[in-house]
Parts: sequence; C-alpha cells; structure tokens
Amino acid sequence: MNEELLLSLLKLDLGITHNLRDAYFISKLESAQEEMEIMGVVFDLDRSDDQMLIADYAAYAYRNRQNNVPLSRSIQFRINNRLIKKAGTVDAITEIKLGE
Repeated sequence: MNEELLLSLLKLDLGITHNLRDAYFISKLESAQEEMEIMGVVFDLDRSDDQMLIADYAAYAYRNRQNNVPLSRSIQFRINNRLIKKAGTVDAITEIKLGE
C-alpha cells in the first residue's frame, strides 16, 4: 500500500493537518483495504480510483466509528462496480469452473 499517499488523501478528506493520529489512520486504511478485500474487491494501488475508494471507506469508518450508520450509497456502488468488474474477468470464470 502506498501508505503516505493514502494517509494524505484520508487526512485531506477529514480536514486534519497534524500528524498526532497518523498511526491510527494508517491502521484504519489497512483495515479498510482488508475489509473490502474480504468482500472480494481486488485493488490496483497504482490506480487513483482504487486509492480514493480505500481513503473514502476509511474516512467513512472513522466518522461513523461510534454510530450505527449504513455505508454510503456512493461507496457501496463503487465496491459493487469492482466486484462486478472482477466477476467478468477470465480469472473469475476459471475460479467458478474449478469450484464446480
């Protein structure tokens, strides 16, 4: 993970300029990426849209860490688009055939 870039994106989103919580934010970014990978999302961290998705998911998780707020529709749509994109690849078709 390009830790510095993702950390900068997250902090910009949250409007935070100090580095007092950087270790926490880095953990939040790693957790966000791992959660989405468990859902089946495959990331290419050289792509800006994947970087933004991780930062946005981490920002959502940070803002709503004490509330029971559903995931925003825009983030959910972006996750679903990546899952659909993966389902149309040759690797996904091979995985389905091997699982039969």
